[in-house]
Amino acid sequence: MQAGREIKFQVYDQESKEMWSWEDIIEAESAMFITLLDILRHDQFIKRQYTGLRDKNGKEIYEGDVWLLQGSDTPRVIVWHRYGWWFQYPGSAVTKPVEWTEDGEIIGNIYENPELLEVGNDASRT
Repeated sequence: MQAGREIKFQVYDQESKEMWSWEDIIEAESAMFITLLDILRHDQFIKRQYTGLRDKNGKEIYEGDVWLLQGSDTPRVIVWHRYGWWFQYPGSAVTKPVEWTEDGEIIGNIYENPELLEVGNDASRT
């Protein structure tokens, strides 16, 4: 884990099929709608931790995001593995440490865009 890395989350609400940004979580907590602790305790919410990294477009990268290297047609999922952020290839338990490059971009996430991980799918090339 990087020293001084900003700690924040997104959550995917499995019931409403909606992604909550960090700002959404803070707003809900301020309105006393739900607390972060409640969100972290409920199974309906899938937690996604911020990696502290951004893609080539400046988009924040979260656990479960689908990353595509420019010139590649093989998407990779960002996962936490033991002591750091790793890439996981679709349909494989094999992971490899994130070798960060400015030539990659987030094209979706595994919760809202599961079709991006289907082998032979051209969706990742758009």
